[in-house]
Amino acid sequence: AIYRSHWPQALLLVLSRPGETAIGYARWVVQKICTGSTSGDRYFHLRLPFIWMADDLLVSFYRLEAVKLCDGRTRIMRALPRKGFREAFLAVQQREDICDISISGFLRDRGASVLVKNDWMMDGSLALQKVVLLNLVLLQELQIAYCPVLRKSEDLAICYEVAQTPGGHLLKCQSYAYRARHLERGGAEEVRRECRTAARLF
Repeated sequence: AIYRSHWPQALLLVLSRPGETAIGYARWVVQKICTGSTSGDRYFHLRLPFIWMADDLLVSFYRLEAVKLCDGRTRIMRALPRKGFREAFLAVQQREDICDISISGFLRDRGASVLVKNDWMMDGSLALQKVVLLNLVLLQELQIAYCPVLRKSEDLAICYEVAQTPGGHLLKCQSYAYRARHLERGGAEEVRRECRTAARLF
């Protein structure tokens, strides 16, 4: 109901399994549907080469610009129009080698993004989370998909599979950084509560 109130014209997919089951299941379903599906009469065929998979807690993107400041910093974070999603997404999509990259993602700003020196990192990080560009064609060739039973860290898990598979490549865009809310409530509320309980036991 909350999603429909914010996006009344959007096409929403309601899954048949309970919401507390697994976030990995939701992402697995989306990946499978967009990789290749047909309607009941088989007149409609859906097959997308790429999709963005994004968390609903994303707030905005910032562009990291090279500067020379007296305090030693070499970068500043520049706020972008309309929260920067379009500019950041296109920066990744327009790379000439994007068809050879299995999964692409961004740097998350945790207060130290201005210290990062390189604009791009290829196959050097598994930390692509909350917003990723999936190359569905390559992932299908590599036979890699989201794990439908994972209740957290589903993006890290699929990135690990890509990194361990010959021909798989991960790209991290570090010229743009995103910020996201961290809420105690939401779709993963039960998982976070269980993790805190388990941590106290040890």
